[in-house]
Amino acid sequence: MADGILIIGGGASGLMCALQLAKSGKSVTVLEKNERVGKKLLATGNGKCNLTNVNIALGDYNTHLVKDILREFSPQRVIEEFAQLGLLTKSDSEGRVYPYSESANTVLNVLLRRLEEYGVNIVCDTLVEELTPCGGKWKAVTSKGEYVGDKIVFACGSNATSGLDSLELMRRLGHSAVPLRYAIAPLSCDGLKGANGVRAKVYASMYINGKETMGERGEFLFKDGALSGILAFRLSSALARYRDKVESCKVTIDFVPDLSQAQLSEFIYSNCNVYSPLEGILHKAIAQNIISQIPMDRSWVMSRKKADDLAKACKAFEVHILDVGSRANAQVACGGISLEELDMRTLQSKLHSGLYCIGESVDVDGLCGGCNLHWAWASAMTASKDMI
Repeated sequence: MADGILIIGGGASGLMCALQLAKSGKSVTVLEKNERVGKKLLATGNGKCNLTNVNIALGDYNTHLVKDILREFSPQRVIEEFAQLGLLTKSDSEGRVYPYSESANTVLNVLLRRLEEYGVNIVCDTLVEELTPCGGKWKAVTSKGEYVGDKIVFACGSNATSGLDSLELMRRLGHSAVPLRYAIAPLSCDGLKGANGVRAKVYASMYINGKETMGERGEFLFKDGALSGILAFRLSSALARYRDKVESCKVTIDFVPDLSQAQLSEFIYSNCNVYSPLEGILHKAIAQNIISQIPMDRSWVMSRKKADDLAKACKAFEVHILDVGSRANAQVACGGISLEELDMRTLQSKLHSGLYCIGESVDVDGLCGGCNLHWAWASAMTASKDMI
């Protein structure tokens, strides 16, 4: 197919970019390796599709270079864009924005209907094998033949979950890429037993090589050999972003963040049964882990020291982190195309005119809670604005 604009990748950013371009009258072809577009979008937010977050801040991302893009394409701008597509949204108490249906299928269906209305050509089961600048245009060599466009958008995402690492296509064009590390995934750990499936709202701090890198309140879902849940996913980003050698990593958990250590100690001393002193405070499985791992007076007398030891352990329970979970369990990957080689006002390549890079394919990642999908939409609108 000649002329028009080629978009490589039919994920969130690719579909939004195609829509923005088609609305302006551009001819657009989307090339997707999977049997259907939006496959990964359907899995976001546990299938509910966390579109964005009204509380998004620059500090939620791994780089300040996205500042201007986030300012122009704010959460409210994204919400309004989807409203114009006919998608009603709602937000929860933590600012996460979802389709009112709480179904990712609704989001994808709205996008696909509009793409069809604007005549976007979507070609699935098509693996792009090479990208080549060709006489002022761009050629994509694929498993289904060659496609030619005036401009080309690289929106291939990463190989997290079921994705494909397509960064070699960009390396062949002279672009460099920060190695991929997986995030928004469970944290493999030791030091926890018998608590599989237990949830707890806590305050947790992550220490890498002895230095605190992140501390936040949230919910853990405990699994055999792993910390999961939104809080673990957010902490996993801090670990994945760490560029130096990780010699040690631990998470310190405060299981009773609403009380000071002194207040908790007094409560235990004055009110708790010496035989099972934490049964009225924490889940039994969590309590057993805490009690089993502290040097404590084991007599059948509740002393001040015993109460202090228990309170201290509840407020600073250490879990040693082995690694971020596997690629198959990760929702995103940190790393990607170097931002130094992109014009951060337009996301056009500094090396090749007419080549744009958006979404997860670039070295931008956000914390769990809507930040990464927001970047997908915002980056897509940034690049399309420059091409219109």
